[in-house]
This record gives sequence, C-alpha cells and structure tokens, in this order.
Amino acid sequence: MDAWNLQWFAWMAGGFAPTAWVLELARWLGMDGVALAGAALLWLWWKRPADRLYLLGSMLCCAAAVLLAHQLAIWVGHPRPFVMGLSPAYIEHAARGSLPSAHASALFTLGFCLLWLRQLRLGGVAGVAVALAVSWGRVYCGVHFPFDIAAGAALGGVIALLYGWLWRHAGPVVQEPAALALPDAAAPRPSPQPAPVE
Repeated sequence: MDAWNLQWFAWMAGGFAPTAWVLELARWLGMDGVALAGAALLWLWWKRPADRLYLLGSMLCCAAAVLLAHQLAIWVGHPRPFVMGLSPAYIEHAARGSLPSAHASALFTLGFCLLWLRQLRLGGVAGVAVALAVSWGRVYCGVHFPFDIAAGAALGGVIALLYGWLWRHAGPVVQEPAALALPDAAAPRPSPQPAPVE
C-alpha cells in the first residue's frame, strides 16, 4: 500500500520542479478552493429554501468530519510528504499527521450529503468536483498523499451515509413542526379586515 501511495504521489505532485502556472492553480485550489463549495452552498440556500434544514445538517456533518479527521490524523500520525523530504511544502502547513485529509473529509462529506436528495444532486456533483480539485491541489503542493485524500473521501462517505439514513427516518418528523412554525410566505393569508356586508 505504501508503495502505491508513494508512486501515485510522485505522479501527481509538483515535486522539486513544478510547472509554474500549474503550481499557482494548485496553490489557489489548495488554500482557497473551499470558497467554491461555500458559494455553491449559498446558492442552494437561496435557491432551495425548503431544503435549508437539510443544508444546515449537511454543514454540521462537515464540522463533524473536520473534527474526526483531525483526531484520526493525530492517532494515525502519518507524516506529510514535505516532512519526509519528498517535496517542498508549497502551502504553509504544520507538520502534524496527514491521514485523513481534513479538507477532503469536509468537502466530500458535503458533496455526498447533497447527493442524497434528488433536488440537491446538482449541488452534490459540484461539491464532489470541488473536493477532487482541492484535494489534487493539496497533493500537488506536497502537503498530502493520495491515500490521505482517499481516507478523507471514505470518512465523508460514511458520515453522509449515516446522515442520509437518519434524514430518511427522522427528517419528516423534524420537518413537519418546522413547516408549521415557518409557514410558506407565498401562501395566502386571511385579511385582518372584516368582509364588507352587502
């Protein structure tokens, strides 16, 4: 497994002689690409008000994924590529454990959560695409191995699977009181004025 990890890293990473424009793209994706997922979330929040409770739950799942990823990385203690001297770190990063990637865990969690609901699947596809792009950028920049990304995707898949199962079983129970508390703004409301007497 380690041999494959090193081989894939050598194939994907910029190493000691990166292409300048590819490195700039990878650095932007690796550091700021998460903003693309944030923009997709904001668009869905605006476009799909009926699904805001589900979107909020998806964001909480992302936070849980980050916390779990950090704890697992401490426990596993796998060194990062730049710590092992395999590449410079083109993104400033601490030398803590790398497996699983917290960025990959959060972004794949979001993408997989959105894929659960038919009406949010386009957002889910965008989320997974952003997760892949950001993950590639972080491998190219020497702060992650490909297996770190795979582990983050697996963690995200497990969290999204649990959330999707919970939503299928408990979602209607939660949604009904929320719908009653926040009636649809488009629904007609009775007039406070009494009807004229003819």
